[in-house]
Amino acid sequence: MSQSAPTDIDIGRFYTPQPVQHKFHASEARYPLLEGGRGGGKSTALLWEAISQCLLVPGANCLLLRRTLTAMEKGGIEDLFKKQVPRSLYRRYNATKHVITFYNGSNLFFGHVKTDADLLQYQGAEFLFVGWEELTQFTYCQWDFLKGSNRCPIKTYEHKGRMYAARPRMAGGTNPNGKGSGWVKALWITKKPVGEMAAKYDPSEYEAIHSTYEDNLVYRDDANYIASLQSIVDPMLRQAWIPGSWDILAGQFFQNWDPARHVKSFGQCVFEPWQPRWLSIDWGFEHATVALWWTRVRIKTELDQKAEHTVLLCYRQLVMRQMNEQLVAERIAAANHTGDKSDPIQHIYLSPDRFSKIDQYHSIADKMGDIFVQYDLPRPERANNRRVDGWRLCYTLFDTDGIAVLDNCPDVIDSIPKLMRDEKNIEDAQKEGNELFLDVCESFRYGVMSYGSEQAIPREVQMQREIMSIKDNTQKYQRYLELTAKRASDIVFTISRRRW
Repeated sequence: MSQSAPTDIDIGRFYTPQPVQHKFHASEARYPLLEGGRGGGKSTALLWEAISQCLLVPGANCLLLRRTLTAMEKGGIEDLFKKQVPRSLYRRYNATKHVITFYNGSNLFFGHVKTDADLLQYQGAEFLFVGWEELTQFTYCQWDFLKGSNRCPIKTYEHKGRMYAARPRMAGGTNPNGKGSGWVKALWITKKPVGEMAAKYDPSEYEAIHSTYEDNLVYRDDANYIASLQSIVDPMLRQAWIPGSWDILAGQFFQNWDPARHVKSFGQCVFEPWQPRWLSIDWGFEHATVALWWTRVRIKTELDQKAEHTVLLCYRQLVMRQMNEQLVAERIAAANHTGDKSDPIQHIYLSPDRFSKIDQYHSIADKMGDIFVQYDLPRPERANNRRVDGWRLCYTLFDTDGIAVLDNCPDVIDSIPKLMRDEKNIEDAQKEGNELFLDVCESFRYGVMSYGSEQAIPREVQMQREIMSIKDNTQKYQRYLELTAKRASDIVFTISRRRW
């Protein structure tokens, strides 16, 4: 330590946390999250939490992340550092390398992760504290990757004559607005992660601390700032930025998705053998392979026990990782049964890019098809890949209750509300990333867009429905004779025994 270095630094002289910020700093959770509307003091709390960790643990490294470095420099958390942190608190600041060095040898790095490739700069690094500004701008995989760097070789430190254990932690600050809103909501708000997130998930490690501008003494009485928030035209953005509501995710593609309307139980569905069944497959190796089973069913409701309303139904899912095409096809064939009967699949729609030759003679589609035909399944066809039209059709079907998901498809149910709009083309959905929900939604779109047309009800089925709707057995039998006189059929129905 240099002779000019202060011997005991009290950050309380420079930063007095407000009640919500104090709750954030006092959290015992491994992964605290300060979330809510704009103006709640989230970035300030993240900055000073990182500084306090650097000052408490000599020689430690800490990291503050934003999606882009430009955001760090202009109005972001690094800009906040330049304006709020006095020069006497640290030894030096390298603006080129974006690092603060403290008198005790600790370092605070300002970094960015725009794409997964940016993660490589942190591989092998060790950070006692990692803070994420606007956490919903990141993917779950990026968060998960940095958990491997959230460690510290310094195990204990002394403070005011007492020894303490160093506690590696990651924390975030965010509004419910961004492509990562779905996974953040699942981990911190609903605490119901599925798929890869559910493995080794401990809800006690995740604490959400809600804040809005009303919790910030700087802005709660600022009429101009409040008026600027209330003037936002987009109703979804208003909900995200003012109350910080997680019920409506700004940027969410399927804002009309409602599990109460669109998720059905097996008992609500009337499966009919004459209705077509098909499969949609989004194939990947490093990405997940997602196979979905489809058909049309009649839906029973409290008011419609006859179940005349028909919908497209995604009734089974299969998610596989790091399997070659032959093993994938074997797994799909093995799962293709309801009870002890194989499902009569008429079409299999596969990602169009899997029809390109991977060697001189075969494509992935060819190799999968060779397996499928051994199980009396059809060879794959190219899925309809018109993205904008496909998403629009899915949206319309959700709007009109023309589509449903069976409740035994948890990854589908979890993925649909996570899909976000493309930032560059609001008519399209997000497609960059390697998270499971993207693969599930791609397969979902293939299944809807490739074979979504409603089939005509066979004449025999129409006749049987008409006859069975007649309560009087005499009239029922007379109608049967009238219909069968016009055309012979194999209609099967039950008439109670009686004497004529």
